[in-house]
Amino acid sequence: MTSVIVCFYERWKHLKCCLDALQSCSRDFDEVIITDDGSTEDAVKRVTEIIRDYDFVIKYVWQPKKGFRAAAARNNGIRHARGDYLVFLDCDFLVFPDTIKCHLMAARLGRFVAAWYKYLNEEESSRVFNSPITADLLENLYGQIPDRETIRAHRRFIKRTILFRLHLANRKKQSLGGHFSIYRQDIERVNGYDENFVGWGGEDEDLGIRLVRAGIYGRSVIGRARALHVWHPTELGDRHWKKGSNVDYFMRRYIPYYCKNGLRKA
Repeated sequence: MTSVIVCFYERWKHLKCCLDALQSCSRDFDEVIITDDGSTEDAVKRVTEIIRDYDFVIKYVWQPKKGFRAAAARNNGIRHARGDYLVFLDCDFLVFPDTIKCHLMAARLGRFVAAWYKYLNEEESSRVFNSPITADLLENLYGQIPDRETIRAHRRFIKRTILFRLHLANRKKQSLGGHFSIYRQDIERVNGYDENFVGWGGEDEDLGIRLVRAGIYGRSVIGRARALHVWHPTELGDRHWKKGSNVDYFMRRYIPYYCKNGLRKA
């Protein structure tokens, strides 16, 4: 059984587009878990109205707003998921009809599967909001964006994975990619996301490091499991998260593979 876990906060228009895109590959998964990091009452109301329009199983779970808690939200999604295989997306991702299938074809116990995306600009994203989400639209938008960054991401990931297996890589260099998937028992082995990460960034990198420490290495479907990232304004971009509140905790001297403040509490 496969569960798609979608992390969400406030951006209900992005979420609707994400679900519209998932509709095209609904045969490849069994349920979608929307895990909300404390959205307002208005956004919650809109989401509950939106999810009635889809013919695949959707569960909506919510946690109180206590800062930016993506790690806790994703763990909450895992707890409510029934699948033995988990695919993680954000609400601003648009997947292609074969994206989930690419994840499943690469799935192996003891491995996680890393994928990537291309960024849409504000003008391109307006087309997404104002048009039906079709395979032709996604292909058209994807084809207009150069493959240069995707190729670099794939090569970088392969290089890091090889170096990790040879014990030659900097432990702070592992990444999960833009969207990723993993067997439940593998992510449970490291106790999921570390919920000590409150604020922007670091939780994905930390999970990647701990998975590798546990002997769970990555497989790349970058360039095959395609997605588009819908534009939205942001105060602190992902490239600059190390200027935020989590950097000291992330840079701690020793990171055990099993986190205490994770899926199961000490």
